[in-house]
Amino acid sequence: MSANTTSSPAGEARIKQRVQDQFAPVASAYVTSATHAHGVDLGRMVELAAPSRHEHLLDVATGGGHTALIFAPHLRQVIASDLTPEMLKAARQHITSQQKTNVGYCQAAAEALPFANASFDLVTCRIAAHHFANVRSFVAEAARILRPGGRLLVSDHIGLEDHELDAFMDRFERWRDPSHVRAYSFTEWQAFCTTAGLHVIHTETDPREPYEFESWTARMRMPDTERNALGDWLLAAPTRFRELFEIVEHEGKVVSLRGAFGIIVAGK
Repeated sequence: MSANTTSSPAGEARIKQRVQDQFAPVASAYVTSATHAHGVDLGRMVELAAPSRHEHLLDVATGGGHTALIFAPHLRQVIASDLTPEMLKAARQHITSQQKTNVGYCQAAAEALPFANASFDLVTCRIAAHHFANVRSFVAEAARILRPGGRLLVSDHIGLEDHELDAFMDRFERWRDPSHVRAYSFTEWQAFCTTAGLHVIHTETDPREPYEFESWTARMRMPDTERNALGDWLLAAPTRFRELFEIVEHEGKVVSLRGAFGIIVAGK
């Protein structure tokens, strides 16, 4: 499986613009999304991080701010960063409404974090790395800003080692969300971390809830014609694809399907 993690500067700029164009209009939907707000991986990330009250955390691509919010009570300070200003504003409103006063905010690309070397104990990134223009650069930046003994925690879509299944998943994810770049396998994450000078401490699959097809597509404001075309394509898939991704049908319509997710923890 090849890791398509680098591109030209112009290509990376196009990806970042696509992400901003895609997420700016739907920022509030990600604050209220049950998948993002209540995923069991949130608590699991805190458990795996074992944070201390004196520590500082950077949450990269914070989205609706849910990761920053759940970590805030356990840490001295949390910084929530995001590429998209509208998403960062939505996260700030959400976190502020929960009376959390130890969270700061910074607009930044994951591949160019505006922080000094060795300035954070923890870096988190949840359900976002598959959008990044250059994942290798993100991991290198995370390694740079982590203090010795610091930890990087990533919870995201995970690529599959079976090339056909991986390509199928990649296609339906990008069809629904054109800003989806790629999901990376545990093997690829291991390589990214090793190259950046981090060592993978732990990986695990995340058997999260299936996508409820209507709300999953509505969150990205898919036109009816595209949503119906995606549904028809999913239902026409070979049996092994439908079984693995648990594609559920009712009266000729897709009701739900499942993606592949996991958590990676790496130390410096």
